[in-house]
Amino acid sequence: MARVGRIAGAIVVETVVAGEAAWFLAGDTKVPCDWRAAGFVEPTERDVKRERFVRLSREGAPTLSGTTLVIGLEGEAAARSIAERLTIDRTGSVSERLWRLAVGEDEAEAPSGRAIPAAWLCEVPKPIWDVVRDAVLKCS
Repeated sequence: MARVGRIAGAIVVETVVAGEAAWFLAGDTKVPCDWRAAGFVEPTERDVKRERFVRLSREGAPTLSGTTLVIGLEGEAAARSIAERLTIDRTGSVSERLWRLAVGEDEAEAPSGRAIPAAWLCEVPKPIWDVVRDAVLKCS
């Protein structure tokens, strides 16, 4: 099981790879991030539309804070699935609407700080999730 949280507008996936803790960044940050204070080495620039997630190097003891999701996947598969489900195709950024749908919080509601079971997010078949995604992202 992996845990999924937020950092500076992006998503961070805390998981296990080859028996060791691993961290992935999905999407891109939306505000400046103090990577060192967060426990990571600043990731190199990438084309976030093509490379939706990247493994982070630790520098310290990173922790997830705020509301987190708990999913049933591990490793790179967890990062790939979350990036595919919660980022916008044309920009590679994290969709706030999709994130709020996944955590079940209103736009105005402050993050609860709880861990939310969300295995369903990665288990919903892609064609069904695409219908949900299109409905959520549709401009009204």
